[in-house]
Parts: sequence; C-alpha cells; structure tokens
Amino acid sequence: MRSWQIFKIWGIPFKIHPYWFVILFLFSWSISNQVNLSSGDIYNAKEAWIIGFLTSFFLMASIISHEVLHTFVSLNQGVKIKNITFYFLGAILQIDKYCQTAKGNIKIAIVRPLLCFATAFILLLISNYSASQELISINIISRLGILNFFLGFLNLIPIGSLDGGNLLKSIIWHFSGSKNKGRNFLNKVNLFLSFLVLVFGIVCLFRFNFYYGFILSFLGLFGVNSSKSESQFFKIENILKFSKVSELKLKPLKKIEFDSNFSKLNALIKNKKDASDKYLFVTNNGRWTGFIDENILKNVSIKKWERNFVGDFKKPIDSFESVYSNDKLWKTIESLEKTDEGFVLVLNAADIPLGIIDRSKIGNFILNKLGLNLPSEIVNKLNYKNQYPLGIELPRIINLMKQRGDL
Repeated sequence: MRSWQIFKIWGIPFKIHPYWFVILFLFSWSISNQVNLSSGDIYNAKEAWIIGFLTSFFLMASIISHEVLHTFVSLNQGVKIKNITFYFLGAILQIDKYCQTAKGNIKIAIVRPLLCFATAFILLLISNYSASQELISINIISRLGILNFFLGFLNLIPIGSLDGGNLLKSIIWHFSGSKNKGRNFLNKVNLFLSFLVLVFGIVCLFRFNFYYGFILSFLGLFGVNSSKSESQFFKIENILKFSKVSELKLKPLKKIEFDSNFSKLNALIKNKKDASDKYLFVTNNGRWTGFIDENILKNVSIKKWERNFVGDFKKPIDSFESVYSNDKLWKTIESLEKTDEGFVLVLNAADIPLGIIDRSKIGNFILNKLGLNLPSEIVNKLNYKNQYPLGIELPRIINLMKQRGDL
C-alpha cells in the first residue's frame, strides 16, 4: 500500500502508512477496554472510547514531534534522509547517507529516548498536580505520560536497529576506534538476549501460559536467526572489502588466431561447452590483439565465410570492460554491473588478459568463503544464467556499505 504524505520539512517527506489507522483503532479499543475494567464506575462507554482514541491519537502526535527533532539532529550530523514513514509506534527512515562519526551517532541515538522521557516527565507532573484525577483530560495526560515513558525505555533496549542498539555500538566504536567492534558486540548482545527470551518462552510454553510462551519462543527464535543472519552479512562485507580478484577461479579465455576465417570461427562456436561463452579473443603469434562477438557470424553471408578473417572484425581489448587482478572484489562488482551481459575481463599488471569473471563466479566464491558448497548441478545452472546464487544482492550490500562510510 502507498503511504500518505502528511507534511514536508527540510525537503524530507513525512508519511504515514495506511495500516496506522487500523492500529489506531485497535489501540483505542484496547485502552477503552482498560478504562472500562479499571474505572467503569467513573467513565461510561462513550467516555472510555474518547479516552482511548485521544490517547492513541496524541501518542502518535508525540511520536511525530519526537521524530521531527530526531531528524533535525540527524541532518546536523551529516545524515541524508530520503523520506520517513510512520508505523504508529515508530518510523522507518530511507537513508541515502549515514553519519560517519561515533560521536554523531551517539547524539542521534540518544535524542529520541531523551525526548520520550522528557515528555513523560512533564505529562506525569501535570497529572500528579491536577486538582481532580477523574477528569477525562487528566486521564489522557496520565496515560500519555506512562506510554511515553514506556517508549523511552523500549528505545533504550540494546537490540537490532533500536536507538539503544545504535547507542551501544556507537559508544563501543567511540572508545575502541573500530566501527566493526561495535557492530560485532551488539550482535552478540542480541544473540544472548534472544536466547534468553527463547528459553523463557519455552518454559512458559509448558509450565505457565501456552499463548504467551508461544509468542516469546517465536520472538526469541526470530532474534537468534536475525543474529546469525547479521553475522553472515558481516562476513560477506569483509569478503567484499578485503578479497581480491586474484583469489577467484577465472573462466579461461577462448582464443582464435587473427587469420582464421569465419568457417573455423563457426566450428569453434558449435563445439563450445558453455553457452555463455559468446566472446573470443583474437591472438597474433601469441599476442592479444582484440576480441570478437560470436554474433558477428549473423552479419556476414555464409558464402563469404571462407574469405572473411576474424582479424578484420576484431575490436580493441581496451573497449571490453576490464578489472585488474589485484582489484578489490567490491570494485569488481561495480564494474560488472555496468555491463549489459555481466562479464568483465581480468588483466594483470602488464595489461595482459588472464580470464573472465561473471556474477556466478563471484557469488560461488563468496559462498565457498562462508562455508557453503553448492552441488555441481546448481553451480552449472547458475553459470548458465549468470546470476548471483541464492538471491544474494551484492550490489545492494555494496551501496549500503558506501552509505555507512565503510567503503
């Protein structure tokens, strides 16, 4: 579903998702039920619904106001935000560039919980010093204060992408000087907390309440899997960052002499084993002089095949997208994605061609580094399709690393 823009500040659209209205109704209904159960002798059903709706609505308003201030601090710390979409109790930010300093990330992470606590303190102070605690407005203010306090505490829990998690890894980054140490430590904390929730959920499942035990077990299992995925993601980033093209197994170049006619070219193409090998590299007494595309056969009449030589139709090697054997893997993938077919030529320091790599070669190399060895049937199928295996979106990972300043 499309989100709806509610306003625009500093060139950033602030949107709400349509599901917000469903959650608003459910939250209003839940609060009105609480009012009926706890204060049914004070408020009638209509007043309970008013309290429930206004509490939910103003809670959303406070979340939006906190996010505006949080955005202001983020922009001052060099963050580039594309848009912000609210999902009732929080917001999802589309970010083009992240903050590049530990101190800046600490400021960004702490501002939202502090705003929640400040709002809670002011609202609870107003409700406590009110002359009458039975007024609808005071009831709403009191509930808003409690909910803001709860949100502030929730945001400080050191898990995932919550402010508490970002704060923890930024503090470690600041004192250790290593961003990766902060990320690794946070992931270990997430794994530990998720494991505790999973164990507690299993105990609840069999000894106390099956419903809550099932939910806790599910959340714990989800957290454990997320931590494992984050570990794998971190390993992939390191492989992209530090591995070189020279570590890959290259696809050998198909050679053809410059004075070969088109009949010999056609015979080579018919006998090829790999359907993706569409390029042949032209040599002259062992020297590389250029390359040709097999589709060139379609441009020349069969009657002229004996009289036409590949050397007359060759293209210069420097027109083929190429990388050097000592280039980093992430740079190679960027070059690869610039091509239409998904092939790049690998050269040594002397500009001599060594071989070709494609998406499947890079993908299989990364999987092997991770300890995953695919069956040969799947590898051959992927080689034919020239795709990154298992849906690994390596270009997106590289873009994310650039946004965070890791590259």
